[in-house]
Amino acid sequence: MDGYIQVAKSEQVKERFAISVTVNGKKIAIFRHNGKLFALRDSCPHQAAPISDGYADEGFAVCPHHGWKFKLEDGSFSHNDLMKVTTYQVKEEDGAVYITPNTDD
Repeated sequence: MDGYIQVAKSEQVKERFAISVTVNGKKIAIFRHNGKLFALRDSCPHQAAPISDGYADEGFAVCPHHGWKFKLEDGSFSHNDLMKVTTYQVKEEDGAVYITPNTDD
């Protein structure tokens, strides 16, 4: 698993919800939506609220503070594709969750 780091057990990430993990000093929210995993930087650009305290809905991560929505696929803001949160590659294997942390964010 070249470049991937194990960050959690699969059972920890419940459908529609997220967990927060720290990798190389970065807080990352890992969501499960429709059975698939997604990983985004765990900080809303609006007021730095932890996105992991929110939930997944219709393909978006919903920030718990003011309801801002970010596409799980690419991190773009629902009202402006130019505003994004960083996303990370994530995969699930043998009951474990792995991500590749970006080095440029």
